[in-house]
Amino acid sequence: MKHTNKKKGMKKFFTVLILLTLAVIWGHSMMPGDVSGEESGFVFRVMSPVLKVLLPDAWVTEHLVRKLAHFTEHGVLGAELTLYAAFYKDLSKRRIVNIIFSGLAVAFLDETIQIFSGRGPAIADVWVDLFGFTTGLLIVRLSLAFPLRGKQVPA
Repeated sequence: MKHTNKKKGMKKFFTVLILLTLAVIWGHSMMPGDVSGEESGFVFRVMSPVLKVLLPDAWVTEHLVRKLAHFTEHGVLGAELTLYAAFYKDLSKRRIVNIIFSGLAVAFLDETIQIFSGRGPAIADVWVDLFGFTTGLLIVRLSLAFPLRGKQVPA
C-alpha cells in the first residue's frame, strides 16, 4: 500500500513539474517582444562572461543566448517526459517516438503562440527546440542504460 501511495505521489510530482515547464516555455512565448528583449538582455549580461570563457568573443551574442534558452527549456522538458515514461511505463521504441513527437508538438505550439504575442515565429527555433528536447531525452535514456550501484534501472 505504501509503495502505491509513493508511486502516485511521484506521478503527481512529475506531472506538476512537466506542467510548470510547459508554463515557463509557453509563458516566454506569450511575452511581448520588448519584454522578451529586456529579459534576453539581462540574461546576456549575466551569461556573457561565462560564455566568453568557453567561446570566441564574436560568438557571444544575445541571439546565441536566446537560442540556448530555447534549447535548454525544451531539453529540460525532454528529460522530464523521458523520466516520467521510464518510471511509469516503459521506454520502448514506440514510446520514444511518441515522446519525440510530443516535443515537436510543444515546439510547434511554442512558435505558434509567438504569432499572437506580436513576435514572429521561426522554423529555425522549432529545430533548436526539437534538438534540445531530443538531447534531454537522450541524456536520460543513456543514463538509464548504465547500472546505478550495481542495479539496472528498468527502462
